Amino acid sequence: MKLKKVMLIVSLPFALISSVFAAPSINEMQGCQGLIDFVNAKLVSTSAKYPASDVKNIRVGLKQYNDYIQQEIVTPGLIKFNGGDQVKANAMQKQVDAYKLTLVKGLNVRYPQNRLFTDHAIQVNNCAKKAVPSGQALENLKVALTTMVKLAKMN
Repeated sequence: MKLKKVMLIVSLPFALISSVFAAPSINEMQGCQGLIDFVNAKLVSTSAKYPASDVKNIRVGLKQYNDYIQQEIVTPGLIKFNGGDQVKANAMQKQVDAYKLTLVKGLNVRYPQNRLFTDHAIQVNNCAKKAVPSGQALENLKVALTTMVKLAKMN
């Protein structure tokens, strides 16, 4: 049942979802970036366990999504929050980065196993519902999510 739910979630058209909701907050998106960092770390520790092409597909999709979050939401949001002051925005970015590390540590405590779980795909998908990339980045994110579910089922 849970797997069917994941597959349904993964197949949702992100673009339609994002147009309904307001822009995501920096706080929400730094949580998503922390999750992406966590999944990337899991891919390092499990790279021998999973097919290299699958690991690469996940990395590509998550990297492009992380870049989208940073370039379209976090960086502009920090600059706007600080009234255009780049120095203050850079200082806040350091706080965001420190918070992401805290999130990764927490996720490592919650998921100490050397594998991916469907929960990880669900969480990334929930992020994608709040902030949707476009074009090839969206397509690569869909591939990454589908591949994450596939690898989670292998365990």
